[in-house]
This record gives sequence, structure tokens and C-alpha cells, in this order.
Amino acid sequence: MNRNERKSFLGKQLYGLTVLTGLIVLVSGCSSIDSSTGDYNSASHFTKPIYSEIMKKAMAYEGIARNPVIFIPGFLGSKLINNKTRENVWGDFSSYESFTGYSNTELRDLSYPMAYGKPLNQIKDNAVSVSIMSEADISVVGIDFKLNAYDKILDISKRDGYVLEGEPLPKGKNFYSLFTFHYDWRKDLAETSAILHKFVLEKRAYLQKEYERLYGIKDYDVQFDFVVHSMGGLLARYYLRYGDQKLPEDGSLPVFDWRGSKYADRIVIIGTPNAGYLDTLYELLNGYSPVPGLADAYPPALIGTWSTYYQMLPVLNTRSVLYEDNADGPSVDIFDPAVWVKYKWGLADPDQAENLKIILPDIKSAEERCRVALDHLSKCLKNAKQFTDALKIYKAPPKGVTFYLFFGDAVETRRTAMVDRKTGEVKFTGFESGDGIVCTSSALFDMRAGQKWIPEFKSPITWHTVIPFMSAHMGLTQGAWFADNIAYCLPYFMLINHLKNQTKH
Repeated sequence: MNRNERKSFLGKQLYGLTVLTGLIVLVSGCSSIDSSTGDYNSASHFTKPIYSEIMKKAMAYEGIARNPVIFIPGFLGSKLINNKTRENVWGDFSSYESFTGYSNTELRDLSYPMAYGKPLNQIKDNAVSVSIMSEADISVVGIDFKLNAYDKILDISKRDGYVLEGEPLPKGKNFYSLFTFHYDWRKDLAETSAILHKFVLEKRAYLQKEYERLYGIKDYDVQFDFVVHSMGGLLARYYLRYGDQKLPEDGSLPVFDWRGSKYADRIVIIGTPNAGYLDTLYELLNGYSPVPGLADAYPPALIGTWSTYYQMLPVLNTRSVLYEDNADGPSVDIFDPAVWVKYKWGLADPDQAENLKIILPDIKSAEERCRVALDHLSKCLKNAKQFTDALKIYKAPPKGVTFYLFFGDAVETRRTAMVDRKTGEVKFTGFESGDGIVCTSSALFDMRAGQKWIPEFKSPITWHTVIPFMSAHMGLTQGAWFADNIAYCLPYFMLINHLKNQTKH
């Protein structure tokens, strides 16, 4: 092929390429004009769903075929006040002072009472929960930020057609269908389960009365869908298994008969540390800061009074806490009070003596304060071992009770700690996927964690659906993907629950 022939050939090729390019542009242009027509080549992502007419009708529906929802927040997720003085104990962060330190009175009010020789469930104080935590706008030395809480998830639920108790009834709605259970998050979760039971019965009676008034149905078997975040998932799981039973004082386990599940259908669990999480140990040893970098840390002596912190320690079979000189050996028994005393951890740390003096002002002797603190530590650890053992047992749930899990798997999360056998120094070294607080394996309660790997998934929880998100712990309840998925988990499939209720229990 001579030069002229080559030029002619290349010209034809370029012309063909130009025509082909034009056709591609033309086709692409046509597709972009009307995005409702399909495009097999499109890899676009979208941030907003277009709900079908079926979904829109499901969201608008009000009637017995749609279960009401009980939302349970997590740790720190309920506001507390002093019932006598009506002053804030936890949850009011509107002042600059809230993040620049705390007074001795605030330290005492926020601590849970300790009493030597008295069972945990017999110890009371003046703090009461008054509402769940809402999102707070905070300004500190010119820095504006938000303290994330639960406004978003409630807004999502209202968008899905649920009516939040206490708000004005929207036009066309006749009763409330969304209830929030706030609680004292410092208190033993088994004890709180009995309070939750009363709450469930109260809301059930309210709805039965409304159903009879509106539909002429007497004593309808009202079932609830539970939507629970973080520690709220532990509370809900205990309630479904054991109802209003408290932990026996002799150290045995309550009767596992699924008695709370007779009022439940679907349980949507979001970012719950089902197998515990390691930050609890870190904070019991080092203190906890509500807003790291801006707030003074609450000392170990304070958070060591909260029995719930111990109930979220990693369960032993996950091998989360190991001895440095035997990393392949058994887990350190972090539920054994002798270990805490030996290594001077938490309430057993002599450096907490001044804080104990503030928390226990009526006890004049340092020795007696130490005795009370160690007694409280021992009771909390015993209680936590009972509680975690009660949730580790596997028993298939009743027909119609289904568990959904939303969890994070995109943030490096504390997974393992190494203990110096001689000094008790703890180094938090190992990380795993999670939401920054709860590891993926803990959310799933994957019994293979820390064990020799096997192909078969094992868990004390019979999961119906698991949905991972690339979100941090609080972000799990706020993202567009969560909002879209929960709409299909709850209102869209409401009729399935209604049909199951006809043969359930």
C-alpha cells in the first residue's frame, strides 16, 4: 500500500470513527434526556429513592395490619434529671460549662449509688429518665458541632407513616403508632427489662382500646416491631428471651422461655455490641469523654458505678483480652473481680481515691470507701457475667419472630488488647472492621470470633436479614441507605406480620 492508498484508508477509518462517535453521543444524549428509560450501560448511583405506588400506600396505611413500633435508644441515649431538684444529670449540653469540666455535685449525681452488701436491684437514687436524646447544636469557643442523637431515626420513621406519641396527630391519622422507650442507661439491663415490660403492656392496652373504637375489634393481639440501637439491642434481646425476669441473686440464669416475644414480630437491631465491645474496658480503665478533645473525661471511679458498662464487656469466647506472654492462650477473665483487684483496674485503682471521696461523701474513711467500691465492682462483674451468659444461649425463636441486623464494616474498630501479666498494663493493639465502636463480628455475634475458623456461621441469634453499611456507630441510624432499607423491612411487608399473627402463639 503506497502513501496515497494509506492516506485514503486512514481517512476512511477516521470518518467511520467520527460517525461512530457521533452515534454514541447521540444515543447517550437521548438516554440523558429521559432517564426513566433503561440504560444497560449505566453505572450511575443515586442518593434518593423513587418509591413505588405500593410503597407510598404502605407508608400512608393506618390499621391493624401494620404493627406499631417501639424505638429503644442506646447507651447515653436518654436524658436524666434529678427527680428532687429537677436539675440536669445527663443530656443538657447547652452551656459552655458542660464541656469544660464538671462540679463535684454533677459527678455525684451522674454516678450510680454504691451500697455495701446490698443487691444492685435494691439500690436507687434520685435520677430518672425523661426523654430520649435529641440532636444538640453546641458552640464551644467558636467551634460549632452537633452532638448526634436520635432525631434522624425518628424523622425517618415519621416519613414512613408512623405517628410519634406526644406529637399532634396528623390529618387523617387516628392514633399513635411510634413509641420511644427512654430509660436509665446506668442501671442493670435485666432490671430495666421489667420496666420495658410494663411499657409494652401500657402501649398495647392503648392500641387495643383504639382498635376497638375504630374497627370494632375487641382485645386485638397487638404485636410490636422493635427498632433498637446499640445497647438498646441488648435490652430488647433480653426482654424477648426473659421478659420481666430479673437476674437471680444466686448467680443462676433466668428461665429462657421467650416470654417477651409474645408481644413482638420484627426486631431491627442497629449497631448492637451483641458480643460486647472493647472500648468498655478501655474507658473503665481510663475514663470516658463525651466529646473527645473538648470535654474533660469522666473518671474511671464514676463510670465504674454504671453496671451497664460491665454488661457490654467482650464475652470471653471472643478472646478479646489476652496475656502478652501467651497470646495464643485463653482469654483474660475480665469478669473475675480478683483480676481487677490484682491489677488495680477501675474502681480498684488507688488513684481513684479522691474521686471516690467525692462520689461517696457520707463515708469518711478511705478504707471504707475502698471496701464499698470493691464490693460494687464485684457485684457488677457477677451481674455482667450472668447477663452475657443469658444472651449467649441458643434457642430458636418462636415462629414469626424475626431479627434484622444493620451494622457497620468500614471503620477500624478496637478488637484485641494485651495485658502484661506482671504489671497489669493494658495495650489496645488489635483492630478489625466495624463501626468504630462495635466490631462486625460482635454485631453478628459470630461465635467463630477468636476461635479457629470454620466455614459454618454460628450465632446465638437467628438472623433473618443482615445489612452492612459503610457508616460509623451513630451514622448507622442516619444515612439514606438506612432510611431506604428500613422502609422495606417494616411498612412495605406489614401484611406478612398480620397474617403471621393469625397463627402465632
